[in-house]
Amino acid sequence: MSEPREPRKAIAPDKWGKFLKEFSDRNKNRRARFDVFFSSGETLEEAQEGHLESVSLNKNGNKTQVIVTRIDTSEDNAEKMTDAIENVRGITVQYETDGSENALEITDVKNTLLSLRLESKLDGNS
Repeated sequence: MSEPREPRKAIAPDKWGKFLKEFSDRNKNRRARFDVFFSSGETLEEAQEGHLESVSLNKNGNKTQVIVTRIDTSEDNAEKMTDAIENVRGITVQYETDGSENALEITDVKNTLLSLRLESKLDGNS
C-alpha cells in the first residue's frame, strides 16, 4: 500500500482539547465540508459546505465527543450547522504542501473516518 502524498500527524489524546482550540483559531471562516469513510468501504461526500466556526472537545467520563460548528452562508440568513461526533478514538491532521492544514480526520469507535476538508490555501478548493 502506498503512503498518502499529504503529510499527516496524529494528535495525542491528552492534547486533543488544546489542539482543537488552536486548530479552530487558525482555520476560522475557512470553507469546510465532511467526507465520511465507513469501515464497510462505503463513502459519503457532504454536498453542503459551511465556514468553520469552531471545533471543540467534550469529555464526559470515558466518552469523548468532538463538536464541529460551521456557518452556512449560501442563503441570506446564515445558518449554524453543528455536528457531534461521538466516541472519538483518534484525531489526525493532514497538511497541504505549503504546511497549512487541509483536513481534520476524526475516527470513532466504529472505525468510521470523518474527514473535515478545508478550503485549500493554495488553490481555493475544498
